[in-house]
Amino acid sequence: MWHFYCPNITYGEDALNFIEKIKGEKCFIVTDKVVEELGYLKILTDKLDNFGKKYTVFTDVIPDPHEEDVIKGKEKCIDYAPDLIIALGGGSVIDTAKAIWVMYEYPDYNLDNINPFDEKLYDFANKAKMIAIPTTSGTGSEATWAAIISRFQDGAWRKMSLPHMSLVPTYAIVDPIFPKGMPPALTVNTAFDALAHAIEAYISSWRNEFCNALGIKAIELIFKYLPIAYKDGNNMEARDFLHQASTMAGLAFSNSQLHIGHAMGHSLAAVFPIPHGQTVGLFLKYITQYCLNDPGEINESIEVYSTLAKKLGWAKWDYPPKKASYIVVEKINELQDKVDFIKNIKDLGITQEDFNNNLNKLIGLCYQDPSSVMAPRTPNKEEFTKLYTYAYEGKDIDF
Repeated sequence: MWHFYCPNITYGEDALNFIEKIKGEKCFIVTDKVVEELGYLKILTDKLDNFGKKYTVFTDVIPDPHEEDVIKGKEKCIDYAPDLIIALGGGSVIDTAKAIWVMYEYPDYNLDNINPFDEKLYDFANKAKMIAIPTTSGTGSEATWAAIISRFQDGAWRKMSLPHMSLVPTYAIVDPIFPKGMPPALTVNTAFDALAHAIEAYISSWRNEFCNALGIKAIELIFKYLPIAYKDGNNMEARDFLHQASTMAGLAFSNSQLHIGHAMGHSLAAVFPIPHGQTVGLFLKYITQYCLNDPGEINESIEVYSTLAKKLGWAKWDYPPKKASYIVVEKINELQDKVDFIKNIKDLGITQEDFNNNLNKLIGLCYQDPSSVMAPRTPNKEEFTKLYTYAYEGKDIDF
């Protein structure tokens, strides 16, 4: 038996108008100051004014949100007592809103209470429903049942994964009016986050056919429309389909899981100030090669990636599995070239000395990340060391 968790999704241009049909009058809006400065908050509040809904706004979300900021939002939410919580922003905003949502429902809870084994959380959303409105096309957090919040521990901001099936937002409003304003670099980084979600989910040990179907479509759309959106950010067709692809990828990985590329990306971003999408997108090629190089007697990665390449039309159906599977690596390389994506850690501006001094910390953080064990091949310490070292130089994985 398997469960597939999904919000009520409204997508396409003018999807924002669906809020009028959602019951609830008092809205607690969670967002950040960048979204406010870009004018996106006003787009939402103008709609709420037209729909006769009341609202207050919490704008203190930061990238890679910290535990203390979530607690501050919780207190303001409890004071306002809304019946709708609206997250307007990227993954950091939506994840913050999810955590606030839990602690609004259960004021005695802290972040440590949010775990997949808490039975109390299944009796949820009695005080408020949650609406997630993504403004970037990458995290897929509007469709997932986890939140990522950072806690300062052992000299680093460790990303805590807070999963529970009840954290899926009640509604996801996927309107391309918001990502239209993303600059090229942000467009690329967030799209590679979504691509990593879809490809990692496709090979995850918890993969399933519902997730595979959504993942394949997300990969297809990203490869087709990311180069277009990168060159012309005002192309609304490209923006719309990339936005949909992000949500599809979110549904895919949320219901199957990610693996070592995200463990390594989370760790790198915890030690160095690198955007999440850039880190997981950078590792995508290396961890794909690592899985394909599995020396075991049966290499399921070759079979799975071979099928993926053939279904996407990248390889002919009569190609041998190994030949077809490695085309996935070639395609990742090609897409990175098309959109000027940084391919190695060194080019992120991290010096060899800083990298070497923090390498053991990076590996230690990987072992604290649950994603590190979801791949068909799990690295030991020596292999994690080599994966990071090869990725620093930009060297193809040969082990």
